[in-house]
Amino acid sequence: MAVEQEIRRLYDEATALVADTWPSPDTMDWGTGCGDYADGTPSESWNIFNQYKGPTKSSPEETAERVAKMWTDYGFPTKVVEDNKIYPPRKVVSYPPYLTGVREDGFAIVFTIGENYADFSGYSRCAPIDPDDPVLPKNW
Repeated sequence: MAVEQEIRRLYDEATALVADTWPSPDTMDWGTGCGDYADGTPSESWNIFNQYKGPTKSSPEETAERVAKMWTDYGFPTKVVEDNKIYPPRKVVSYPPYLTGVREDGFAIVFTIGENYADFSGYSRCAPIDPDDPVLPKNW
């Protein structure tokens, strides 16, 4: 699966559990935070971030548990943790585990949900930049 589509699927499925309609994502683009491969080939990652403010379909606890199960079933083992230091306090589902950064290949997904609030952050695996189109990587 192409790197962008992998993150889009995780985003679409997690956000659909919260509400039928979300605003347009605040961030949805390719970023160059991956660095270069050992052979010098530059790479980049597809990123998305979005926030939802309003009533949710289910309780934060139930929604977070459903997202955690879904991601675990897809091969991203995770569990729900609570963060009461952020406002509003939220249930957090994250792979890799919350506040540990990204996987070695740049991949990370974080979903948080609280009272009338949810957000999603996703960072794809790094992909080589296509030299014929510097805007789109080969795996796009």
